[in-house]
Amino acid sequence: MNLRFLLLPAFAVPLLHAGPYSAALDDPSNAYDAPVPGFLGPHGTGKARLETGELDDDWNPVYENPDNYVNPLFFAWAESVVDYSPSATIDTNQADPFWALGAVTGDHYWGVVSLGDLDESAILTDPPGSITLELDQPVVNLSGADLVIFENGYLAQHNLGGSGIGGIFAELGYVEVSANGTDFVRFPSTSLGTETLNIYASMDPTDVHNLAGKHVNAYGDSWGTPFDLDDVGLSSITHVRIVDIPGDGSSLDQFNNPIYDPWYPFFDGTASGTTGTGGVDLEAIGGISVITGFDSWPQLESLSSSQNDPDDDPDADGLNNLLEYAFARLPWNADTGNTPSIEISGTTAGFTFIRDERATDLIYEVQSSPNLAGNSWTTIATSTAGAPTTAADGQNPTITESSASEISSIGVLRKVTVSQPLAGSAPTFYRILVTRITP
Repeated sequence: MNLRFLLLPAFAVPLLHAGPYSAALDDPSNAYDAPVPGFLGPHGTGKARLETGELDDDWNPVYENPDNYVNPLFFAWAESVVDYSPSATIDTNQADPFWALGAVTGDHYWGVVSLGDLDESAILTDPPGSITLELDQPVVNLSGADLVIFENGYLAQHNLGGSGIGGIFAELGYVEVSANGTDFVRFPSTSLGTETLNIYASMDPTDVHNLAGKHVNAYGDSWGTPFDLDDVGLSSITHVRIVDIPGDGSSLDQFNNPIYDPWYPFFDGTASGTTGTGGVDLEAIGGISVITGFDSWPQLESLSSSQNDPDDDPDADGLNNLLEYAFARLPWNADTGNTPSIEISGTTAGFTFIRDERATDLIYEVQSSPNLAGNSWTTIATSTAGAPTTAADGQNPTITESSASEISSIGVLRKVTVSQPLAGSAPTFYRILVTRITP
């Protein structure tokens, strides 16, 4: 058992709605499907760390956005291919399903696997391409988005029809999930677009919900499409299947609306169907809602074996690894975010901290004391094994919990505020006790 103190003074039924759904990238406040960045860091949210193909004076690769890193929100990735069934027409450079495994890279060409294409006649006879992957850990149904899919859509730089410049060249696909690898449930999708698009046209992503491929993950920008297991009524999944949508309108959403993406015809009208990698080009599948404990916390993988104990503080920012884990911080980055704080409003003190509902091996206890004496601390609120924060026995604080993320689709990081009246003019001290337990 490890104890750590931080002391501070005083199944859903889908409904039809008109959106608008999220934009192709960087739309954090969208209430339906705010895109999730694949990368974070000093070079900008959603900016991928990519090799430029150049070497420095020491013959080391030169990177675009070199100090950015894969979003630490992701605790699991697709690790194995169960089935890969592309359609007949496919660019062989993108026909290796290996490229869909592991963490997001932002590489829109060499880092993807295509599901291939169907021309106008093949749509009538052949199934669309599909791929089924198994995650390296189960993804469970927690607050907000549980799963994120990265395709290689990109923003149109020329007006070639559809939504023109700034619209997304999107290759859409259905998303199906399973808890056993056999029985799959499809996410209920919505498509409000009504226009047949030529092969090079762009589309409006705000018309599309619960379809893979509607967000940008190319040319240095890396954003993924979130999916919430509430929408399929499953408490846990291990497998994800992507099924390509040809885009001619023959595929339908949950309300039997046609689904269009850039497909047909060519400008001269002589050919039908996209070519090369016109189908879904899958880059990565990331799991957010993955139950963890300190020993399996992915951030420890970035530390040496001499720096990964609960008491270690490798980034020398004053919080040891266990507290970094408890408050959803990075043990290898001396950041200042997610630090517990106190705010006084009138005669009320509010103690705020961040907890991670995926951390099932922790107890958080908010405690108060009039004088800092060792036996004077009273627990006023607790959260155990990822559960919501509640009042302790005999206490009556006001407790609020909400998402701690600026991205509305993310909910596993919880901002907790525990408030209670101050005892007149006498001082009151607060602390949070973090105890490591067996989950």
